[in-house]
Amino acid sequence: MPEFDHHTEHFAQHWRETYAELRAGCPVAHSDAHGGFSVVTRYEDVRRVLHDPKTFACGRELEFSDVPGRRTGGVTVPVNPVRMGMMEMDPPDSQDYRRLLAPYFSPKAIKEYRPRLAEIVSWMVDRVIGSGRIDFVDDLSNPLPALVSLDYFGLPLDRWEAYASALHKAAYREKGSARAVGELLVDLRATVGHRRALVAGRNPAAPETVLDRLLSAEVNGVPLTDELVTELLFMLLNGGIDTSTALIASMFGYLGAHPERRAELAADARMIPTAVDEMLRYFTPGTGVARTVTAPVELGGVSLRPGDRLLLALGSANNDPDMFPEPDQIRLNRDNNSKHLAFGSGIHRCLGAFLAPAEMTVLLEEVLRRMPDFAIDEARVIRYPTIPLVNGYIVMPASFTPGPTVLTGFDTRLPMRTNTPANTPAGELVG
Repeated sequence: MPEFDHHTEHFAQHWRETYAELRAGCPVAHSDAHGGFSVVTRYEDVRRVLHDPKTFACGRELEFSDVPGRRTGGVTVPVNPVRMGMMEMDPPDSQDYRRLLAPYFSPKAIKEYRPRLAEIVSWMVDRVIGSGRIDFVDDLSNPLPALVSLDYFGLPLDRWEAYASALHKAAYREKGSARAVGELLVDLRATVGHRRALVAGRNPAAPETVLDRLLSAEVNGVPLTDELVTELLFMLLNGGIDTSTALIASMFGYLGAHPERRAELAADARMIPTAVDEMLRYFTPGTGVARTVTAPVELGGVSLRPGDRLLLALGSANNDPDMFPEPDQIRLNRDNNSKHLAFGSGIHRCLGAFLAPAEMTVLLEEVLRRMPDFAIDEARVIRYPTIPLVNGYIVMPASFTPGPTVLTGFDTRLPMRTNTPANTPAGELVG
């Protein structure tokens, strides 16, 4: 097979077959692309790396005692131009920052947010319900995660369209998307600076948002700078928007092609959370995450040295038949699908591992209730041409029987409305 490169159109079109060949014949395969790295494809190997942060590091600038100079690491291949917060830090720093944020992403905090989440979902469906037509990408799967993320983090809701567009187009490298992301970062820094001036005079009894928490926090006695707060928020936005966009579109694409499965879920909403986990396993929106080897180690029969780069193929691990029997079949009631690695695993597991499934569950319930007969125009569906970071869609138009709106009003300029997770222990780590 040709040299592995997850940035090519060939990989985007044939990633399942590519991964199946590698798992069977060369589960830790070297590629000279992007400065050289090895792709790890089997579930047990990927999970082992994720659970050994000492041997497999996330940091961007690494030094090794017996290797001259520095090695550029990070969690992408090649490295992103902007550091992705604590995702690209190693313990103890990564865990210090994670402790600041973890209470806001606990199951309890997400449960308290669910009524607000349902309100946002209803408003999104209200925008199209009377027309009988929808693009599941532009009208739902792209704007919804952006609006929920901004709302939940405490950022201005009137920016949701610009943020959603910038991060969505950056995922599939549309021309001009880098400039749009740069403008997003400028706007985010300005918001952080403006909010810092307000935090000092904030009513202590008022709900504390994620942004407020970061602005008032200290790590090892040192306050977080505006630049670091901006970086952490950008990390959260990247993790919370386009991966959810991709999964939502994939989910509705599958259900549009399998109306009998859609009918099963519509008839018994109790199946939906398990079905969402299975969709996460099967479609795995995040293509993979990278690590850098810090000590001599053997993985999958291959000897690795300090400085070697690894790409952990999450989509391959989640379709490994040694872990998931008949992995190419979507089983909405699969017993062990909660063991998928779509959110990673170990100490760097995605903070949104409870928020994203809640978002998808509420959305699926709403769509199945209000537009159960949606039919996707398959001839006009467009997928991402390349999937170096996220595997998703650009266009997915559909039609359905029009219906009535359910909300009397919803203003996206309203301030965030969520509760401070005061009863969640400050040191609790999600996942």
